[in-house]
Amino acid sequence: MYSSAMPQLRRVWFFGRVCLVLLGIEACRVLVHRQHWEVLTPNPLFSALVASEVFLLGFLLNGVLTDYKEGEKLPGELAAALECIALEVKGLPLLQPDAEVKGSLALLAGFSGALLAWMQEAGPTLALLERLNELQLAIEQLGCLYPAPLQARLLLELAQIRRGVQRIDVIRSTTFVPSVYGMAYIGTGVLTIGLVFSRIEPFAESLFFIGVICFLLIKLLLLITDLDNPFGAAQALSVENVSLRPVADAVQRLQRVAEAG
Repeated sequence: MYSSAMPQLRRVWFFGRVCLVLLGIEACRVLVHRQHWEVLTPNPLFSALVASEVFLLGFLLNGVLTDYKEGEKLPGELAAALECIALEVKGLPLLQPDAEVKGSLALLAGFSGALLAWMQEAGPTLALLERLNELQLAIEQLGCLYPAPLQARLLLELAQIRRGVQRIDVIRSTTFVPSVYGMAYIGTGVLTIGLVFSRIEPFAESLFFIGVICFLLIKLLLLITDLDNPFGAAQALSVENVSLRPVADAVQRLQRVAEAG
């Protein structure tokens, strides 16, 4: 059963982790001020460092959002393809009363459950593709009883499912421009260290502005890293993932269809 409670808890934990990091930075700032280790003086070059870091983060965010927006469409497309196949198979006895479709419907329901588990838990892709191959063979055997246009439609729906599985696997395994990620992490670290060791008066105001800047940069960087894999529900620290409810609802309907035969 698909539940939205876990993502909410993960968002709270994500916010808490960022706050813990921020408290550590503020504690270092207080220590630096008390020990008179403020060796840097803000200047226009410091503003350029902030601008360059914002540019890098904007570049990364724009890149990962492309895959995220595509990933939002995949669960709905997969669910629609599964249900279209189920309806076509279920309607075959109307054309061929002696056609046996229970086995194919059971295979389809079993594959849909395996697909949902794979999307939730990031299991081995090869095992899922083997089940898809088994399902395709069964559907093709039934397809001999269909008119040619219906056969083509079934094969197109199966091809769409295969493309969706492969695309999800690629999105999971590919990191958007790793070298830019490295630059963004280094830039955020250098900027944070520079803020901590800068001589900014009055001190109370410096704590506020350093806290706000570091909070925004760190949270945005961690969020971009999370958005890079919109199918990371199996990862304990992953927060923002696409909704799998369309597939979960389709699994329940297909199981009822398979049980009814």
